[in-house]
This record gives sequence, structure tokens and C-alpha cells, in this order.
Amino acid sequence: MENGSVFEEMYRNIDTTEMAVLRNVNRFPVYGRDVISPCMMVCINHSGVARALYDMQEVVFRPNEIAVVMPNHILRPLESSPDYNVTLLVHSPALCEELKTKRLTHDYHKYHRQPTCLLTDEEMAQYMQAVDLLEHICKTSTQRYPLRHEMIIQLTNVMSEMHNAFRREMDEKMLKEDNQYAVFNTFCDMLAMHYREQHEVAFYAEKAHLTTRHFSVVIKKVAGLSASDYIEQYLVTQAKNLLSSRPDLSVQQISDHLGYADPPSFCRFFKRHTALTPSAYIRTQES
Repeated sequence: MENGSVFEEMYRNIDTTEMAVLRNVNRFPVYGRDVISPCMMVCINHSGVARALYDMQEVVFRPNEIAVVMPNHILRPLESSPDYNVTLLVHSPALCEELKTKRLTHDYHKYHRQPTCLLTDEEMAQYMQAVDLLEHICKTSTQRYPLRHEMIIQLTNVMSEMHNAFRREMDEKMLKEDNQYAVFNTFCDMLAMHYREQHEVAFYAEKAHLTTRHFSVVIKKVAGLSASDYIEQYLVTQAKNLLSSRPDLSVQQISDHLGYADPPSFCRFFKRHTALTPSAYIRTQES
């Protein structure tokens, strides 16, 4: 089965299965296009090299590395080598929310600054043993394992602590560096949570406990874009995803979803950034 079909089937069933383990994934579903997924993905690289933008920052993904892509953040795959081969652990949105409440000591911010972590051969073998067990549990019915959900939660926590141990030295080094990345990471998280109702920089600056001016300077330094441009880029990406993947939604509904006062305002915004109306953009995806 082609990767695209595998991903489509996985996304259709992920709410029911809670987790999916995808083996021998040898390419991204799309290249050169922003993707925003509601799922959290743990990517385990067995061979080859891939390059992508994660929250508009370039990341190179190499053999024996694990990468964590957080839900509702922007990923733009750029390229991958012919020998690229990874295993993906995909967490459903509901499972992600439950894990956030139960993994109280887990620091998600570090994955924005440095989403990848290099493992030794021994660490990779240990981690893959846990993946094998997780895959077995995910594929087993609740009739066989009545506590299947709890087993997935507990094993995911164990794997998270293994990952924390593997990257501890790197995390300690990052903590000693300046806090500008922490501000950017908070901005990314807050934007993923509030983009539907908050489009103003001042809101996110307040969440970071900074003046709007100081906040804007920090975001520009880290991301290379002003905070307002970053917000607009995120909204454009969300709009493109909805227009191409949700044919059941009208422009009115998408406008409402993204927090615009009315469809004309949304259409003007979209055309200013893409040179296309929403309807014209849909036609480009159909051709």
C-alpha cells in the first residue's frame, strides 16, 4: 500500500484505535507544502536523511534519531533521501490531551527548540522493543485486553521517560542558554490553542508576560518573521488545509472556524497571501 493511502486510512481510524504504529514509511505524504496535524507523531529514523521546516525552523532528521512533532504545529517536508525509512507512532488528539494531564513533569517546549534526539545503537534497540510491545497492544482488541487503553497510556509514559533519559544531556545544555526560544515556544503553543479567536499580537505578548514591542523583537529574532506575519502564515496554512481536506465545509464555515468576522474578510485575507480566492485554490487542488 502506498504511503498516502496508509496515512489516509490511519487518519480515518485514529480516533478509534487511539494510536497507530506505521512501519517502513519511506517518504512524506507531501513535499513543499505546510501540513498541520491534530495528532502527535514520534518519528524513529532507521536510515536515510530528511529535511523539513518545523514551525518555520529548518530541521535535518538523520539515522538513529527520534523526532517529536507536536499537534497543530506547522510542518513543511522539503526532501528525503532514497534510502529514507522511518517508523511513526501516531497519537490521536484525544490521547494527546489525556497524556498532557497525566504526564505532569513532561516539558513539551523542548521539542520546538530541538525536535530531534540522537540515540546510540543500544538505546535504539531498547526503544524499538517498547515499540514492538506498543504495536501489539494497539492491534489487540479490548476483548483480549480489557484494560487496553490503560496499557497504552502506561507504556507511552514509559517510552516518554526513556526518551527523556536519552536526551537529558542535550536538554541540560539548552536550559543554560537564553530564554528567547522559550518565548517562541510558548507563542507556538498558544497560537495552536487560540488561533480561532485571537489574531492579535498583543494577546500572545500578554501570555508571555512581555510588552508587545519586546515580544515582537524576540519572535523576529528567533523565527525570522514578525509575530504578526507568523500569525498570518499560520492562519493561511490552516485555511489551505481546510480548503483542500474538508470539501464538506463551505467558505462561510471555514471563515467562522478561523475567527473572521465574515466571509468577505476571510476571502480578502486569503487572496492577499496566496493571490487566489478560496474557490480558485480549491480548483487548483482538484486538478
